Amino acid sequence: MQRRQSSSRPEGASTVAGAIAELRQRLAGRESLGRSVQAALEQMIEGGVLKPGARLNEMELAAQLGVSRGPVREAARALERTGLVTVILNRGAFVRSLDIDEVLQTYEMNAVLFGHAAALLARRIAPVQAAELQASVARMDEAAAAGGREAFFAANVLFHQRVVEFCGNRPLRDVYLEHTRRLLLLRRRSFDAAGNMRAANSEHHRLLEAILSGQAELARHQAEAHTRAGRARYLAAIAHGSAAAAGETMPEGGDHHADD
Repeated sequence: MQRRQSSSRPEGASTVAGAIAELRQRLAGRESLGRSVQAALEQMIEGGVLKPGARLNEMELAAQLGVSRGPVREAARALERTGLVTVILNRGAFVRSLDIDEVLQTYEMNAVLFGHAAALLARRIAPVQAAELQASVARMDEAAAAGGREAFFAANVLFHQRVVEFCGNRPLRDVYLEHTRRLLLLRRRSFDAAGNMRAANSEHHRLLEAILSGQAELARHQAEAHTRAGRARYLAAIAHGSAAAAGETMPEGGDHHADD
């Protein structure tokens, strides 16, 4: 059984501060309180403060965000509609956990969508768009060299978003982003192993080269291959985590070989 986690996590304090800043900025822009709280909770989920399976404690979250419980409850219902939250009758709202089959199916669907977006973009990319994508890849090179996983992850998410936004197909963009958001927390684990950031950005370089050279089918191939490589990195990460957990619980003197 998956352990439910508290919605308050000290190690996520900076992300909580970011969520509060997001809330204030949206309110200053005259966005509704309910939508502003929803955006703040989305940031806490995507930033890893609220992890899969975590209960959305209305009282605690309301205190953190400086609002009443009503907007938090309203935001939880809205997040249920986006697929980020599951509401269980008489138990409350929880950050949604995806089973492995759903994760793999979403990766496969995203490979096709991202590949098509890349092919479309290769036929129409504008100089200002090219410059932004090149800057994103450069930031990921810097983050990978410095071992900055959070900086790399943020630039990686933005790179993928920009490819589908720049491709010119709004329905494709909306479907891709909706499903990708559900994988954000899981995708973080893909960069746990040493070398995975460099490997992922090498794939970005090849994809971007195909897009900039106008090779639509090569761009499609590179984008699909990159998404499937990301899936493989995720599977390796969870396999490593399971092996580590098994090693921690192995009785003293049991057979355990590091190279099994």
